[in-house]
Amino acid sequence: MKDGFRGQRSYSMPASLLTQMLAHPLCQGLYPTDIGFYPAARSHKRARRLGSPQHILLYCVHGEGWYQIGGEGRHVLKANQWVILPAETAHRYGADDTTPWTIYWVHFAGMQAAPLNAYLCNGALGAPISIAFADERLRLFEAIFAQLSLLPAPDGLVQACLYLPHFLGTLAPSAQQVAQPSLAAEIVAGSIAYMHQHLERTVRVPELARQAGLSASHYTTLFRSQTGRPPIVFFNSLKVQRACQQLLYTTLSVKDIAHQLGVEDAYYFSRLFTKVMGDSPRQFRLAHAGT
Repeated sequence: MKDGFRGQRSYSMPASLLTQMLAHPLCQGLYPTDIGFYPAARSHKRARRLGSPQHILLYCVHGEGWYQIGGEGRHVLKANQWVILPAETAHRYGADDTTPWTIYWVHFAGMQAAPLNAYLCNGALGAPISIAFADERLRLFEAIFAQLSLLPAPDGLVQACLYLPHFLGTLAPSAQQVAQPSLAAEIVAGSIAYMHQHLERTVRVPELARQAGLSASHYTTLFRSQTGRPPIVFFNSLKVQRACQQLLYTTLSVKDIAHQLGVEDAYYFSRLFTKVMGDSPRQFRLAHAGT
């Protein structure tokens, strides 16, 4: 894959934030480390000989793919089916060549991870589970993704951990969860969408404020109250997250990735990346090779 999957989104938690999150007692039982959405993910394939340190949820909403756990035979995963690949267990999976899957996925861990997996599977560990589509499930996924990708203050990380069991709970065929969508962040959500659309540019606060229909000072205060970060710091974190995807799913050089994200100075971009993720771009690519 040269450019990944059109419309893909993913987030990998920086080591510093993971340490900060795990210091909170409410996060230790169940917490996410990576999360993403891959639409029509043609050529998407993974093989982990030693497995993953975390459990991995694969939730297919369209198309189909396949997976294999340990020495078991290959299973097909179709639309409205999910599977959790257990931690520390060899596995392989990939999208179907003809009708590639659209999947939501989450890496999660904690003391409750294995018991929750067993509960959700209800004795059918490793088998695909069929469920009805539910809007609230996707809203909870988006809530987790937003809390993590905003790189928030500690309260935001706790919220992501609190959303996670509710999201996973909706995977039970009999689940009847009611989502609680947030209205407070509508303006900021629109601004973040605007940022995503202009990651290849240099965007300043006055432009973002005009887009939001606010004065620069009011916009900055509102944005920081919702995300815990100033707008440009947050915008740069989005660039870094896009760079993570490019480092994982392409062979582009750091210089080329920086250029695609509107940063001409590759050394400055490497310093920015290291500040956000805790590893240099090269270290990140090596550490996540094959994940």
